[in-house]
Amino acid sequence: MAKSSVFKTLSQIDVSKMTESKGHGNFKATYLSWVHAWKSVKDHYPDATFEKKIFNDNQDNPLPFMRDTKGNTWVEVSVTIEGIKIPEVFPVLGLAEVNGKKRDMQPLKHPDSFQVNTAHQRCLTKALAYHGLGIHIYAGEDLPMETSNVEDLADYKNKANSFKDKIKDAKTQKALDTIAKDISAAKLPDSLADPVRSAWANKSRQLQAS
Repeated sequence: MAKSSVFKTLSQIDVSKMTESKGHGNFKATYLSWVHAWKSVKDHYPDATFEKKIFNDNQDNPLPFMRDTKGNTWVEVSVTIEGIKIPEVFPVLGLAEVNGKKRDMQPLKHPDSFQVNTAHQRCLTKALAYHGLGIHIYAGEDLPMETSNVEDLADYKNKANSFKDKIKDAKTQKALDTIAKDISAAKLPDSLADPVRSAWANKSRQLQAS
């Protein structure tokens, strides 16, 4: 019998009971617990390893993070399984002021050590997703791959939730058709648009059957 690939093996693991919701207000994200994720990987691949990259600042001081030209802070983690090494970078996120309002899960310019450490764990689980573990989370419930701008993502999620509420409250097919035009005009990422389209289709069938 042929040996299953790493991706096939890990992508078939049910991680639904390993996730937790983080964030406040308008932005909440689903994350895979790094403890459970790493245990699942080691159960299948005992020789798996991960590495947190160390950067050097202008004075050649070693640091567990780097900053881009806009001042945003990033971390990098690499995961090696069965000789396959996959690196991933992840922004350090937290509570920050945006347009005069405090919003969670925003890129941070001056994070503390705890926030940097948290970003490393999130980066680790995302690197594991590229190996297959919990990959479905990143297809829609966490950070949609179609956009890396966290502020845009929050706006998209708000629109998607608003459309779902309008669809639920729609009393006629005509009202539903109007909502469909708004959905099309919003140009949501597919990972957010697909659940909205599904809700629209289900509601349309209910109205036609009534």
